[in-house]
Amino acid sequence: MPIAMRFTKLVVGDVARCERFYVAMGLKLVSRNEGGEEEVHQQQCWLSASGDMTSHVLILSRFVELPKPPRPTYPGEAWLTFSDVDVYATCAAAEANGGSVVRAGEDRREHGVRAAIIADPEGHHIELVGPMSGG
Repeated sequence: MPIAMRFTKLVVGDVARCERFYVAMGLKLVSRNEGGEEEVHQQQCWLSASGDMTSHVLILSRFVELPKPPRPTYPGEAWLTFSDVDVYATCAAAEANGGSVVRAGEDRREHGVRAAIIADPEGHHIELVGPMSGG
């Protein structure tokens, strides 16, 4: 049976704050919703590169009835990875929008890319992968 990745759910403590960050990174709002009950009651924001459901969707989700998740520590369990045409500019945008740079951009010749690690305002790690500085 074929399988496809369509959504990534990121559990956050403040959906609105994280939404502002990811929109500043270039994602577009698809929708917002709240639903469920008891331990599955969630406030959510759905984002994608296309602004609709035709591309992979990042779901920012706060479980309303549960405590805020702990801040991730580097390297953590999982990372988001974004393709990026300008790693330098996105690192600067992350810092300007409440995030941080964990590892500055560096050319990774073994992979033929420039890579950096940033963190969103709640500490979730994001790898940025783009063209090497020399083109």
